[in-house]
Amino acid sequence: MSQAEYARHRGKSRQYISRLAKAGVLIMRGGKVDVAASDAVLDDRPEPVSERVAAAPAEVASSGTTFAQARTADMVFKAKLRKIEHDVRIGKLIETDLVKQRWSAIYREIVDTILAWPNRLAPELTPLTDERQVRDVLMREARALINDLRAEVQYAR
Repeated sequence: MSQAEYARHRGKSRQYISRLAKAGVLIMRGGKVDVAASDAVLDDRPEPVSERVAAAPAEVASSGTTFAQARTADMVFKAKLRKIEHDVRIGKLIETDLVKQRWSAIYREIVDTILAWPNRLAPELTPLTDERQVRDVLMREARALINDLRAEVQYAR
């Protein structure tokens, strides 16, 4: 969004937002303010950006990043890291190794159950001569497996 729109969004003057942009505090993408990143930077600051600091833009190296931009990038990174840590604590995110272990256990249970079917069902299926009866027994076992897996996946925490 434009700097004027961002100023209205933040409830600040357009001049103040312009000074923040020149100082490298705001995250700019193609002349427009990256709202999410800039909000994260400004919301994460321990103290509000003073008018004096924003009024003195940093010297820009011809090919490098200003100190203010590097500091802003560091603050954005730290804010994102804190959000991830928070999401892990509340259970919104879990570690990939844990997911792999859980799915490996579920897969192993599926394989073991399916491989046990012939030994368990052979005595029950042997006397059956009707195709419909055989299909009913197999469907009953398949539904039981699906219900067991649903419970396993749903309650595995």
